[in-house]
Amino acid sequence: MYYTITLNPAIDMLTKVENFELGKLNRTGESNYVVGGKGINISLLLKNIGKESKALGFVAGFTGDFIKEELTKQGIKSNFIETEGFTRINIKLTTDTETEINSQSSKVNRTNILDFFSSLDELTSEDTVFLSGNIIPGMEDDDFVHIAKKVKEQGANLVVDSNKDMVLHTLKYHPFIVKPNEFELGEMFDVHLQSLEDIAIYAKKLQEMGAQNVLVSRGSKGAILFTHSGEIFSANIAKGKVVSTIAAGDSMLAMFVAKYDETKDFPLSLQYASAAGGATSFSAGVGKQELINELLVQINVEKISL
Repeated sequence: MYYTITLNPAIDMLTKVENFELGKLNRTGESNYVVGGKGINISLLLKNIGKESKALGFVAGFTGDFIKEELTKQGIKSNFIETEGFTRINIKLTTDTETEINSQSSKVNRTNILDFFSSLDELTSEDTVFLSGNIIPGMEDDDFVHIAKKVKEQGANLVVDSNKDMVLHTLKYHPFIVKPNEFELGEMFDVHLQSLEDIAIYAKKLQEMGAQNVLVSRGSKGAILFTHSGEIFSANIAKGKVVSTIAAGDSMLAMFVAKYDETKDFPLSLQYASAAGGATSFSAGVGKQELINELLVQINVEKISL
């Protein structure tokens, strides 16, 4: 069973204003409301490729109810801890440019956090847990690390995708894979990466610190996979009209893990992962299985030496 953890989920309001004027009354067109958060994006991609998952985290108020209802409509199971207040709504505003306004959810308390840890008691060695995104107000950085510890104590497989400090502090629990982008990898070690050789140096440092595999996404330059066996593979990206890159990285990670669980084949898993990232980039939402399959022929995976 796949579990996804989204500690700080959101509803994204996607809206457009013609001739926007700051400080004036502006009227939008029809707005779209979509559930968001890295773990939720992963659950959505897994559902699209026929894999079941259960979404965990915190929700509050009518906005939290909306998130649960939308996941239910998609056929995705959830076990969120319900807290006081409201889950945040983020605004994605398109005018002549694109502007994002991210709000803050209500704080959780220690009882909520303890209840969340109790929800992890059902994990077994047959499960994989995606620990993604950032903490919600009311949590401490150590809580994130303790989640990783609890996952490993339960014998489950751990996948981590978060900010630099969260990733670095969880490496001692030997996650199956971490997925920084090129900028984030440099940020982790306070360096500016200027070449593939630089990427290799610091990806391997993550492995030395505990990561089993490292997938470095590079935007238009594709991705590089560093495996636990010492092999290195590169993949290009598919060509198409980009609608939104939101959730592309989450889709890539979800697809990689799911395909590797099926095949134990690193190059094939990377090919599917790159196609899934492209499918989401070319879609209004998370990419569908049909588009992923269509894009596969564009993806070339090569074994490289660095």
